[in-house]
Amino acid sequence: MSQLEPSSQDRLVSIAKAVAGTLPYIGNLVSELLDSVVPNLRFERIVVFLQELDLKVSQIDEKLEHFKLNLNSEEGIDLLEEGMLQASRSISRERKERLASILEKSLGKQDLKYEESRKILNIFRELTDPEIIWLIYYSLEPRLGKGPHSDWVLQHPDVLYPISRDNTASDEQLEKAALQDSYKDTLLRFGLVKSNGRTTHMTTLGEMVIGYIEV
Repeated sequence: MSQLEPSSQDRLVSIAKAVAGTLPYIGNLVSELLDSVVPNLRFERIVVFLQELDLKVSQIDEKLEHFKLNLNSEEGIDLLEEGMLQASRSISRERKERLASILEKSLGKQDLKYEESRKILNIFRELTDPEIIWLIYYSLEPRLGKGPHSDWVLQHPDVLYPISRDNTASDEQLEKAALQDSYKDTLLRFGLVKSNGRTTHMTTLGEMVIGYIEV
């Protein structure tokens, strides 16, 4: 059953409301969120995603017919449904823009590669925003002096800037370093990058993901 079907979602909300009614301290607040705030937030996120998708499709005149045909297929509907589901859970605008890019590039092809596009969407769903930032970092060609690589680091210093792990590092620094290591480990686990111990490089699968999410 699709995760977007009303019966499935309504059942989950009903259960959550029933549980919230038994909570003496946060029950009323949770019930209010389930009634209004959460549905409205999800709706707004999907709207932003669809607006971004519409903007991207408006720029592919020669592929518009392919998009229309693919969107009317069962495979195309499934991809759009997955995109909207992920958008409803996406907080950052950048993530919704990248989702829109995946959908535009998937549905804008003459021959829809459904399994490939579904795989890209599945991988994207599992990656956090910092992990996507790291993946883009590895995809950029480093240069001496300023360039796209160094510019990307300056745009995301909290995620990409090296963190001290020496004996003088505070507990907070060590925790941030552990998180940073986990981001890289996730990319390795999904086969998006490979490492020889000293340097990290993109894999073909990683390059495919980058190709889909480029905005």
